[in-house]
Amino acid sequence: MSTKNRGDRIQLLHKVVKKYYKPVATPEGRSVLEHLIYACCLEDARYDSADEAFHRLQESYFDWNEVRVTTVTELAEVLHNLPDPSAAAVRVKRNLQSLFETRYSFEIDDMVKMNQGKAIQELEKLGGSSKFVLGYTTQNSLGGHAIPVSDSIMQVLIATEIVSEAEAAKGHAPGLERTIAKSKGLEFSSCVHQFAVDCLLQPTSKQVKAMLKEAGAVEPAPKKEEPKPVAKVEKPAPTKVVAKKTEKPAPAPEPVKSKTKAGIPPVKPAGKSTEKTSEKATEKAVEKVADKTASKTAAKAPTKPPAKIVEKPTTKGGSSSNNSKPTPKKAPAKKAAPPLAKHVAKRAATAKTTKRKPK
Repeated sequence: MSTKNRGDRIQLLHKVVKKYYKPVATPEGRSVLEHLIYACCLEDARYDSADEAFHRLQESYFDWNEVRVTTVTELAEVLHNLPDPSAAAVRVKRNLQSLFETRYSFEIDDMVKMNQGKAIQELEKLGGSSKFVLGYTTQNSLGGHAIPVSDSIMQVLIATEIVSEAEAAKGHAPGLERTIAKSKGLEFSSCVHQFAVDCLLQPTSKQVKAMLKEAGAVEPAPKKEEPKPVAKVEKPAPTKVVAKKTEKPAPAPEPVKSKTKAGIPPVKPAGKSTEKTSEKATEKAVEKVADKTASKTAAKAPTKPPAKIVEKPTTKGGSSSNNSKPTPKKAPAKKAAPPLAKHVAKRAATAKTTKRKPK
């Protein structure tokens, strides 16, 4: 932005605010400290609200030292009529605390007789001395040429394109003191302050918008709403139909093997298709068990004693021949093995027979 263009915009703003607002005169008889405390109340607030808050501070406390030791919460209750009482209470307390730590008193009227640059440097070192408080105190108590700029005034300067965003971020408002003469400084500062507070507290007012437009403010172009990207709906992949395999029925659990009294193992249940096979297997198993039982019984049975040879008596007519031997009796031929039950019973009966007696 060129210097000529900035100066023209500042002159236009001065013309507009002087048209709609009347400057407020500075009260006479106030000390440097009172101007400082009043500036803490006036920042971003109307003049009548700042006057009321300042008088309440003077009436509620015995002296400024009592205000210094009061908590921020209590001070905010006293300054309740301000737009931001907590921020004003912090500024008041910090300035008083810094003065006490620096000078150990609140008498600073000697700054009027000091070199103005040195006095301003001392005020800058105070903890609660903002750009607005420093400019107001310099202009109204020290007689210097300064334009107090608060946050609300900075927003007006940005809207009228007097100050860029980068300059506002650093807290600079170049060209104000150079464009506005010292004789017009109080008038310009008072009218711009009233306009900025109205813009802050009544941003939707038609009169405020009209004044801003008249002062050269450019309404920000409405932001074009970018079309929201349509989310692509992904089609689900075709699912393959997989034929389910027919599961074979699980085989029936095998029964616990247990021998019966006859020694025949239990036969597994089978389907209709295997009935004949199972019957044959059962018959073979029965035959095997019968053979084993017969062999065991035969082994345990006692053997028959050999038959005694009985000599025949000689006949009356002669003597018996010594060389003739008696023919032994033949053992009865074995019969075919009867069925299992009869065979076992017969073996048992044979074992109980007694030895034969000789004739």
